[in-house]
Amino acid sequence: MGRLYVYLYWALKVSTQTQLAPRDSIVIPSVPPVRGRTEDRACPLVLVVNTDAVTLEALQLTLEFEGFAVHQAPASAPALALLEREDFAVVLADHDLLVRDQSDLLIRTTIRQPYTSIVALTSVFAVNQAMEQVSTGRIFGFVTKPWLREELIATIAAGAATAHTRKENAGLQQELRDLNQHAAQLQLRIEGLDVELSAKLKSLQAQGHLRQRGLEDAQHFCHHLLASRHPALAARSQHLLTIVRKFVRLDAFKPEAARQLVLAAAVCDLGMIGFEAGLIERVLGSYASLSLSDADTETYETHPILSHNLACHFDPDPLVAEIVRSHHEHFDGSGFPAGIKGEAIPWLARCLAVAVHLVEKPVPHPAVLENLLAQAGRTLDPAAVNLFCRIPNLVGDAALFRAPQPGIGQPLSTPLYSLEGSALNLDTSLTTQDLVKKLAPPVDRSTQLGQRLQTLG
Repeated sequence: MGRLYVYLYWALKVSTQTQLAPRDSIVIPSVPPVRGRTEDRACPLVLVVNTDAVTLEALQLTLEFEGFAVHQAPASAPALALLEREDFAVVLADHDLLVRDQSDLLIRTTIRQPYTSIVALTSVFAVNQAMEQVSTGRIFGFVTKPWLREELIATIAAGAATAHTRKENAGLQQELRDLNQHAAQLQLRIEGLDVELSAKLKSLQAQGHLRQRGLEDAQHFCHHLLASRHPALAARSQHLLTIVRKFVRLDAFKPEAARQLVLAAAVCDLGMIGFEAGLIERVLGSYASLSLSDADTETYETHPILSHNLACHFDPDPLVAEIVRSHHEHFDGSGFPAGIKGEAIPWLARCLAVAVHLVEKPVPHPAVLENLLAQAGRTLDPAAVNLFCRIPNLVGDAALFRAPQPGIGQPLSTPLYSLEGSALNLDTSLTTQDLVKKLAPPVDRSTQLGQRLQTLG
C-alpha cells in the first residue's frame, strides 16, 4: 500500500506540473542490452542514489515503467557496494551526494566503472555548478528537481546509449592496439624475411656464378681430354658445342635447361677416350665414306653408357647423365644403346640428337636443312627439329654446318695438365674392354645391351 501511495503521489505531482496534459509518447534512443557481471540483461541497468526514500521510490517506478532495470541506494556506501557487484549503464545520484566529501562517490564511480554515465539530480539553485561539471566531463548530464518525466527519461536513455558506445569504443580501441601490435610483429617478420631472402638471393647468385664457371671449366676440361686422345675427336666435340650454344639461346630453354644441355654436349663423347686409336679413326672416317664393321659398331654403341658414367662425376644432376646416355636414341626406336623411342627419350636428349645428327652426318650446306627435315619423325623428334629451325639466320650461317677437318692421325698438340700443374699422359694401352669393366654399371644380361657388353668383356 505504501509503494502504491508513493506512485500515486508522484503521478499527481507530475500531472499538476504539466497542466493535466495527456501523456506524450517518448522516443528512447536504441540502447543495446547491457551485460552484467553475472548475467545478460535485456535492458540498461540504472543505479539511483538518493537520501530521500520517496524520491528513490518515485524515480525507480518511473524508470522501471519505461523499461529500465533499476537498483536503488539511500547513501554513498551502499551505492559503492552495488558498483562492486554490477555494471551500471547510468548512475542517477543526487547532486549533493556527488559533491559531498570531496566528490567521493563521483570519483570512485569513475574509477570503478569508467564507461558509466553519471547523471546529477540537482535543484534549480545548483544548476550552474552542475553545468560546470558537465562542461568539464565529470558528469554526463543533470536533471532538475522537480523533474519532468520526458526530460528524465530522455537523459537516462541518452546516458545509457553513451555508456554502451564508450564500452564499444574501448573494445575497438583495444582491438586496434592488438592489431597494431600484431602488424608491428608482422612488419618485423617481413623485414627479417626480406633480409633472409636477400641473403639467399645473393647466395643463389654466387652459386649461379660458380655453376657457370664450373660449366666453363667442365667444357674446357672435356675439350683437352678429348684432344689428348685424338685432335679430330676434340674438333668434332667443339663443333657440337658451337651448334648447341646457338640452340640454347632460344627462349624455349630456361637457364637451367640450357646449362644441362651444354654440359651434356661437352661430355657425350668422353666414352670414346678408351677406344683404340684405330677405332676412333674408323669411327670418324665412317661419317664421310667409310663403314664400320659389326665389331666396331658394337664397340662404338657402348660409348653413351661410358659417357653416362663419366657425366656423373661432372654434375650431380641425374638429368645431365640421362641426356648423355640417350643422345643416340632415335625417335622411331632405331637408336642405341637401349632402343627407346618417342616420349620415352628425355626432351633435352631429343634436342641434343638434332645437333649430333648435324655433326655426325655432314652434308653440303645447301642441303643440310633439307636432310634434317627429312629425318623429322624418323630418327629425330619433329618438335626438336622445328625448334632448331627457329635459330636466327640459320640458313645463312654456313659456318655453323661446316665442321673443322683436322688431319686424322695428327700427334697430340695440346697436353693435358693436372691440378698440380704436371702433364698427364693418357694411358693409350687401356683397352675398351678394360674401360667397360671400370666404368660400366652392373649389366642386365637378359637385355640386348647386356649381351653386347658381355661380348666386350
